[in-house]
Amino acid sequence: MLRDLDMDYLCIFYSEIIACCRMDYKYLFFDLDNTLYDFDASEKMALGHVLTENNVAFSEDHLQTYKKINKACWTRFENGEISQEKLRYLRYELFLEALNLDADAVSFGDLYLRKLSESACLFPETVPLLDRLQGNFELVLISNGLKEVQRPKIRKSGIYDYFKEIVISDEIGVAKPHAGFFDYTFEKLNHPDKEKVLVIGDNLNSDIKGGINYGLDTCWLNLHKTNYDQKIQPKYIIENVREILDVLNLDV
Repeated sequence: MLRDLDMDYLCIFYSEIIACCRMDYKYLFFDLDNTLYDFDASEKMALGHVLTENNVAFSEDHLQTYKKINKACWTRFENGEISQEKLRYLRYELFLEALNLDADAVSFGDLYLRKLSESACLFPETVPLLDRLQGNFELVLISNGLKEVQRPKIRKSGIYDYFKEIVISDEIGVAKPHAGFFDYTFEKLNHPDKEKVLVIGDNLNSDIKGGINYGLDTCWLNLHKTNYDQKIQPKYIIENVREILDVLNLDV
């Protein structure tokens, strides 16, 4: 019987099946940086400002060097290899060494973090998306970051009040992907049914692997359209955060 159906009908048929099979989520756990907030743009502006203050002409090479060092340090932290205290300034020490720049890592880092906290670089889709989701879901913000950076920029960005809970690793002493981070979040929410929770984030390790290991459905925001580790299998993959509406079977 199906062989007599045209392709357009089949596409509609299978789309309806997928929509019906989607989970009835109640809680959406959103990562912040490079999910709702354009951290790449903020990072570039902050680094450029601090280098200028140290009489260094900013270049893209500087940015890429810092990104590589920062990512490696955060991965070590998320894997439990270094402490939050060590993370705070190690990346600036390594960056200054790479540039052969004679500057104080603590002063450099403090200025950089202050500039990050003052930035309000949301993605254009963020506020319209949160407006659409608010009232239909319980929104929760889960972020690996420093409290003196994350709290101010969330408030400055104007999205603070969208969230039922805001959980920041620096404030609770444990980071994604560790189970303790999700334990704390679930306790704050009075232990919801895990099947009602969807984790949305750009980081395959902290967001997606962390969510999967905790028994949660996950949606990976593949912001840069990169290949990914096939060992980590998100339930959904999107390339723009607004596509979460399709995952949730909501109209725009």
